[in-house]
Amino acid sequence: MPEIVLTILLVIVSLAVAVVLARTFSFARPPAPVEPAEGVEVMTAAVAEHLSELIRCETVSVGGDHPPRGEAFLELHRALEKMYPRVHASLQRRVINDYSLLYTWPGARPDLQPILLMAHQDVVPADPATLPEWEHAPFDGQVSDGYIWGRGALDVKNQLVAIMEAVESLLNAGFPPQRTVYLGFGHDEEIGGNQGARQISAWLQKQEIRLKAVLDEGGSLVKGLLPGIEVPVALVGNVEKGYLTLDLTVTGTPGHSSTPPPQTAIGVLAQALARLEANPMPAHVEMIQPLFQGVGTAAPFVNRMAIANLWLFGGIVRRMLEAKQETNATIRTTTAVTVISGGVKDNILPREAKASVNFRLLPGDRIEDVITHVRRVIDDERVQIRQKEGFGSGSSPLSPTDTPAYQNLACTIRQVFGDVAVAPYLVLGATDARHYAPICDHVYRFSPVLMMPEDLDRVHGINERIGVEDMAQMVKFFGQLIQVWGSETL
Repeated sequence: MPEIVLTILLVIVSLAVAVVLARTFSFARPPAPVEPAEGVEVMTAAVAEHLSELIRCETVSVGGDHPPRGEAFLELHRALEKMYPRVHASLQRRVINDYSLLYTWPGARPDLQPILLMAHQDVVPADPATLPEWEHAPFDGQVSDGYIWGRGALDVKNQLVAIMEAVESLLNAGFPPQRTVYLGFGHDEEIGGNQGARQISAWLQKQEIRLKAVLDEGGSLVKGLLPGIEVPVALVGNVEKGYLTLDLTVTGTPGHSSTPPPQTAIGVLAQALARLEANPMPAHVEMIQPLFQGVGTAAPFVNRMAIANLWLFGGIVRRMLEAKQETNATIRTTTAVTVISGGVKDNILPREAKASVNFRLLPGDRIEDVITHVRRVIDDERVQIRQKEGFGSGSSPLSPTDTPAYQNLACTIRQVFGDVAVAPYLVLGATDARHYAPICDHVYRFSPVLMMPEDLDRVHGINERIGVEDMAQMVKFFGQLIQVWGSETL
């Protein structure tokens, strides 16, 4: 009998090993080789100076009661007209909602659905407290040590300049796109895009225009970010998280602090917030599979084996991903307590305590699911939970990766940047791209610039900069993409 049991166990183990190996080897394959692109002509020094000039236009979005700085946007528009005379002579420019721009490059085949390339004109402010830490002032646009420095160098005036440079170069070369090419540059992406990209999309909808493909900012070429992967990985966002803010309010009885209740309004609220942080939304480890499938054989064998066999290794993978903030955010709806207020004086019991909690929704998690989760976890009728007005939207639709639009985009990336892996990516923040979901099924988010881990903190941070040569590569990328996506075979 022991021999029979041992034999059965060996058979089971052998079958499990066979399943694991089969799933691992079929999970990812190396991509087919591609020929490098010849590329458009790029005047590298001029490109750097053009980005420098746009950085000096302080197109800051603050939000709230602060209107856009109109003159700064108009200054940027005038700069574009001066820098790109062929674009402004050959393309139709439409100003939407005072400051957003939509350029139309008519294609030779008006029966083909057009494409849209995107960027945004606005930037976030630079915190005055951090100014002494900047190597070059954030709005001086200095070109120094091989970099262009300043707010917008990475987010995302670099993309605006690269698109315009590519179009200007293609026009000079006499290139005629088969599809109509739209260039859309909103003016308020940093505060939601409702007055910019959303209005551009609405105008296109009114014209009954449906887009074949859209490319906005998003993931980038990263190196050293994914463990065990040596080659750069181009992260192409094909879906982005949703957004929800809940306001939590507790009302107490004011009085003298010398005779307090067991819990003040602040204490009740603090307990509720602690419960929320200790009980996050459930993890969905399977969300990481498309990324590693795209990375393919560039990932270590052990990593591929674990991701391909979540039925066996799911718990281990989940714990590894949860260990880092960045990877934890890719597998669950995140919870972030961002604002709190309560009390007026140290010896007065507070009448009220309030907090705002921000959630970034994983695809598949609905707003009502999050609210149900919050009520269940807090489980305290003293805490009022309300959705903040204007701060709720589900995740964007998932754009497919098995279509010519994505595959041609991936091919273009490898033609320009060489031996890199290309993988679909869940964008953790919000972009203007989501406003185009009603008129396009193929909406992708990618910024063609190489980012090291230390560069990621520069976005919205201190010493934002981009390499002069990296800018030249961005121009080459958009030049090639316009030729590929602008063809009739897309």
